[in-house]
Amino acid sequence: MTVPERAPLGAALAILLAVVSLTGPLSPLLMAVAIALLALLIGIAWPDLLELPSPGGTRAVVAGSGVLSALVTVLGPGRFPPISGVVMACAVGVFAAFMHQMLRTERRELTASLTGTVAGVFVSAIAACWIIAQSIAVEAGTTGVITAVAAGLAATLLVNATPLPSLLRFLLSAVVGTGVTAALAASLVGLDPLLGAAIGLVTAVGASCAHLLTGSSLVAKEPLPSLAVAAVPAATVGVVAHLVVVLLP
Repeated sequence: MTVPERAPLGAALAILLAVVSLTGPLSPLLMAVAIALLALLIGIAWPDLLELPSPGGTRAVVAGSGVLSALVTVLGPGRFPPISGVVMACAVGVFAAFMHQMLRTERRELTASLTGTVAGVFVSAIAACWIIAQSIAVEAGTTGVITAVAAGLAATLLVNATPLPSLLRFLLSAVVGTGVTAALAASLVGLDPLLGAAIGLVTAVGASCAHLLTGSSLVAKEPLPSLAVAAVPAATVGVVAHLVVVLLP
C-alpha cells in the first residue's frame, strides 16, 4: 500500500470519528467502539511495521491494551476518573509486554521486542482520550469542537495523500488542516478564530509528524504495516482533543 493509498485510509478513520462525534448522547459509547477498532488496526500491524520478533504476542498485547483502555474509559466513570483508566490500561499493557518477553521460548532481540511492544501499548491506549474528550464535550455542549478537530485531522491526512514534494506536502497539509479546524470550530461552537487556528495547527502538525514518523519505516508501504501508518495519527490526536475540551473556558 503506497502513501497515496494509505493516507486516505487515515482520513477515513478521522471522518468516522467526526461522524461519531455528532451522534448525541450515544456518542461516547460509539466513540469507544471506533477507538477499539483503531486499537485493533494498530495491534495487527504494529509488529510488522517495526519488524519485531514474536509478532503474535505483540499483536495481542498492543491491541488488548487499546481495547482495555476504551472499555475502562466507558465503564470507569463513577469509580475512578476516566484518565486514570487510561493510565491503568497503559500500566497493564507494560506488564503484559514484560510477561510476553519472559514467556518467549525464542530469546532473539528481546530488547527490541520489549521496547517496540511498549511503544505500541502507549500509542494504542492513549487513543481512548477521544472517548474522554467526547464525554466531556457532550456534558458541556461543545461536541462541535471534537467534530472540528476530527475534520481537521481528515483534511490533513487527505493532503498528505497528494504526490507533492514532502516539505511542500507537510506545509500545505498544515495550512489546510488548520483552516478546516478553525472554520468548523467557529461555525459549530462560535470559537474565536485565532484559538481555532491554534488548535488546528497543533492537530495538523501533530498528525503530519505522526504520519511521517510511522511512514518512514522501510516496510511502511507494505499492506499490513500500512494499517498502523493510517491509524496512528488518528489515535495520537485524541490527546489534542482531550486537552482542548479540558482547557476551553
